[in-house]
Amino acid sequence: MAALDFKCDDCGEKFFEIVNSYNRDKVVCPKCQSKNVRQVFEGKCQTGGSSKGGSGCGGSCGTCGGCH
Repeated sequence: MAALDFKCDDCGEKFFEIVNSYNRDKVVCPKCQSKNVRQVFEGKCQTGGSSKGGSGCGGSCGTCGGCH
């Protein structure tokens, strides 16, 4: 089981669900009940430096260009 981030392509709602790989395609939007959802990748970097002089993105994976 994993907590995955999703976005609804119909209403734009961002949400997360705890699902396993077998149920990922059964996720529905909690706001509009649409099945037109896709997994998005958001969150914090797990590698890289710290705020004390290290290298890395500082927490936003959208700004670092790929630390994974």
